[in-house]
Amino acid sequence: MTSSLFQPITLGGLTFPNRIAVAPMCQYSAEDGSASDWHLYHWMNLAMSGAGMVTV
Repeated sequence: MTSSLFQPITLGGLTFPNRIAVAPMCQYSAEDGSASDWHLYHWMNLAMSGAGMVTV
C-alpha cells in the first residue's frame, strides 16, 4: 500500500504530483527587495527536490 502523501492531488484545477509542500521562508531576505542569483539557485534546488509544491 502506497502512502497518500506520494499520490497526486488536484486543487482548483491544478494537479500536483504529490502532497509534499515546501513552506515559504524568509531567513534569506534580499537587501534591496529583489531576488538575487542566490535566491534563484535556492528555489531551483527546492523545486528539483521532488516536492509537489514550492511556495515563494
